[in-house]
Amino acid sequence: MKKWILLLLVLLSGAIAAVYLFIPGKITIRASANIAANKEGLYRKLSNPAAWPQWWPGDKTADSSGAYLLGNTRFRPGAPLTLSLPFSISDGSLETGAELTFLALGTDSSTLQLDAMIPGSGNPFQRISAYYHAKKIKEQLNTLLESISRTYSAIAAVYDYDIQKRSVTDSNLIFIATEIKTTPDPAFIYSLAGRLKKYALTQKAAETGFPMLNVFTRDSVHYLVKLALPVDRKMPDSGDIHYRWMLGGGNILVTEVRGGPAEIRKAYGQILNYVNDYKRIAPAIPFESLVTDRQQEKDSSKWITRICYPVM
Repeated sequence: MKKWILLLLVLLSGAIAAVYLFIPGKITIRASANIAANKEGLYRKLSNPAAWPQWWPGDKTADSSGAYLLGNTRFRPGAPLTLSLPFSISDGSLETGAELTFLALGTDSSTLQLDAMIPGSGNPFQRISAYYHAKKIKEQLNTLLESISRTYSAIAAVYDYDIQKRSVTDSNLIFIATEIKTTPDPAFIYSLAGRLKKYALTQKAAETGFPMLNVFTRDSVHYLVKLALPVDRKMPDSGDIHYRWMLGGGNILVTEVRGGPAEIRKAYGQILNYVNDYKRIAPAIPFESLVTDRQQEKDSSKWITRICYPVM
């Protein structure tokens, strides 16, 4: 009988020793994934807690503390840091934190790295519990990275608009530039467009696209309004109507927007983010191609505007 007890004590001692040998006091977890997206664009998107429901793989409604559930584990975003995003993890008795770090592979690709630490204990049974917690959390962190990668591998998901890089096709332009002391309304814009259309007819030129608008102000009092019309041939200047040739085949960013001035401003902001993130330079002013005739369609929520931003 004593031999069996001694054998059990030896086995138990060996098991406890194995726990201390193979399970460290603190368990470090790391998960990583590559994603076809710009690092700055990803950071800007993921650092906004309001965007978490877009990619969260679990319950997409946060609880009263702002935490999101994955299974029975709670993840709560913290205040963004300069190069990373921290969040807390709660799973039963486990309370710990994790950090999402962004590493650039190129302008259009990144590595996302998630690091977490499971607190240790001198108690062997608590170490075993920590091991199973760590295994579960590691699987969940991989699930989060897979979901982020699926959600944000497209430009439209990162920047909210489908920003496409195209080649310049409208090379021949006639335009009017004038300064006014109020935001130009559709009546004013289309009065300029009417003059350009009339002049094109006198030169037997055909329109090749929609009116192109650029409005600039430094002080919200004086507005420089430039309106251009793409045509199929070179034309002489006439009074305040001028001809300009744009180099065909150059690069231009294009996105199409449905909505009025507020939606157009929002889209401009995202294109500027794209330009800065991808280190582009603008060789010419951006413009709005007025796909919808604002005089015919009074409801601005139905307006279609094609924002075009030349880059190099």
